Amino acid sequence: MLRYLPYHQIDFNAWDACVEASGQSMVYAHSWYLSTVCKRWDAVVEELDGVYVSVFPLPLGRRMGQLGVLQPFFTQQLGLFTTSRSTCRELPPYLQLIPEKYKLVYLQLNTANSSLGPGNIGLFEMQERVTYHLDLRPGYEHIYKNYLPKHRPKTKKAPGLGLQVKPLPEIEPLIELFKSTKGKELHDVKKKHYLLLANLYKELQHRQRAELLQVADAAGTLYAAALLVHQPDKIILLFSSSSAEGRRAYAMQYLLDSCMRKYAGTNRTFDFEGSMIPSVAKFYANFGGSPVPYVSLAKQHLPWYLAWKHRTSTS
Repeated sequence: MLRYLPYHQIDFNAWDACVEASGQSMVYAHSWYLSTVCKRWDAVVEELDGVYVSVFPLPLGRRMGQLGVLQPFFTQQLGLFTTSRSTCRELPPYLQLIPEKYKLVYLQLNTANSSLGPGNIGLFEMQERVTYHLDLRPGYEHIYKNYLPKHRPKTKKAPGLGLQVKPLPEIEPLIELFKSTKGKELHDVKKKHYLLLANLYKELQHRQRAELLQVADAAGTLYAAALLVHQPDKIILLFSSSSAEGRRAYAMQYLLDSCMRKYAGTNRTFDFEGSMIPSVAKFYANFGGSPVPYVSLAKQHLPWYLAWKHRTSTS
């Protein structure tokens, strides 16, 4: 039986047990992660004998003052999570239970939610997106040989300049590095989002899911840094940045190559978290990462004045 549940009615223990048991299990869908990245989230749940056997999270947020179901920051994929006891494995019945009051919907599903077609998603618009995965099961030499030939020498430049990969004790230097570089171009990324990332890191660290790495010289100058998130079958590149000097020294290539060396031979996948930006996607492909598709769903019914504002806004 499928039920829509508002946040205060969700049994978080039953929820997390379902996510863990699901074939699509990922860190983004745990109750503690969702409760960190958004103030409130509701859900559609399939329940049998008091046990959650399928869950479909509905994170809530505001856009232009309107409350809707919106994909949170630092949460690449959500969607439907099903277990062996699930009897409802298709997405349309879950989508149909999203309350009508949420006129604005934007969700990114997970890579296993592949049963959607244009004919069964109603008013939703579907767009294919892509992430990049690298199988870490082979040894490092095998992984390294699959780097693009022109890419391999780049992983050697930073150590040749005396730079080292080592743990980063706290996330603030990574945030400040991003603010001073790419952050200047991203006007939609506000102070609240950096605070959110800092809080998320603390939660991940508390649960022994976080790994912070940096590339620095002997004087401690930061060239690149990255936040990795660990789950049993996957390592996720959640957030990263390089300085201008770091880009010239190929510091991020060195950092990621050190991760491949460290975790090669483990039964895990390295998830670069993909990108729809061709240059970034190419960067991940340089490491031998394979594109893995997933989809986003969008539905937007704005009052005429909000739609007008949306079209004419320059903010």
